[in-house]
Amino acid sequence: MIDFYGYGTANGRKVALMLEENGLPYTYRHLDMAKGADQSPEFLAINPVGKMPAIVDHDGPRGHPLKVFETMAIALYLAEKSGNLLPKDAGKRTIAYERATHIAANLAPVFSIQFYLSTRIKGENQHVTDFYIGQIHRCLKPIEQRLAEAPFIASADYSFVDTLLYPIMAVSGARLADGGLDPYPRIRAWMQVVSERPAVKRGMNVIPKIAD
Repeated sequence: MIDFYGYGTANGRKVALMLEENGLPYTYRHLDMAKGADQSPEFLAINPVGKMPAIVDHDGPRGHPLKVFETMAIALYLAEKSGNLLPKDAGKRTIAYERATHIAANLAPVFSIQFYLSTRIKGENQHVTDFYIGQIHRCLKPIEQRLAEAPFIASADYSFVDTLLYPIMAVSGARLADGGLDPYPRIRAWMQVVSERPAVKRGMNVIPKIAD
């Protein structure tokens, strides 16, 4: 059994999708970040960085409990544990790692900064907000291009990379103003395909929604 600590953001939903897609038994543990639960001694013992998501696999390697934090590390661990959603071919697997790193290191952070600028200090330093909106589009363009080459992000097959991207586009991409995702028809078509997967429908509803 896996204990999954999450909250209603895109990052939390990425792990929910991985768990559902892989059919792994888990218990959802709601981490109320609004009340500081992510900084509690109990959670810091699981993730010393004090960020969600995190998991505790009580049936880890050699039957020992294993704590895992950082979203991409969790996704890779679950893919390896289940033997699912991880390309077997070395070349395709390298492309998957490459695209997953782009999502985690480039796209997700600029969406987070843009969200903070446009909601927490709305109307201030508009030029900074505009810069990060530009960076979002810079990150989305190679994804749109990639989907002209393959139906999914890593290859012809659905993989852990798609589970990392979909919640970002469904949650954060929906906030883009001025046409939003209109310039990205392939991303929008990919989102429609992914959204119809039963495991994705379940995973997106595991965590209660939070107010912006």
